[in-house]
Amino acid sequence: MKKSKFFKVAGAAAMAAQKDKSFFEKVKAFFKMLGDYKNGSYKPDNMNLFIGFVATLYIVSPIDIIPEALFGPFGLIDDFGILLFGMKYFNKEVIKYLAWKDTQTAYANVEDAKIIE
Repeated sequence: MKKSKFFKVAGAAAMAAQKDKSFFEKVKAFFKMLGDYKNGSYKPDNMNLFIGFVATLYIVSPIDIIPEALFGPFGLIDDFGILLFGMKYFNKEVIKYLAWKDTQTAYANVEDAKIIE
């Protein structure tokens, strides 16, 4: 892929992400999910979070499969792939969290049955 075509595709993806308000809502929900997890009110699937955090650590770490120092911009390909892989698992967990949050809100006013004698 030519460098100019790569940047056009990346720019188009960035513009689409800016228009997609649900992306920003999911980012907010992710941090709320971490807060609810810390409070003990939400129990996430640990494997989804583990894979997402490992992917994030890989991207931040200086160790690379394809190093940028040797291959220039082509060294970012592995980082981009791992980023997409990790985001897939974070997204899965955020969707589960939002569904859980909706059920919590829907049943907030429901009282347990009382026995009347």
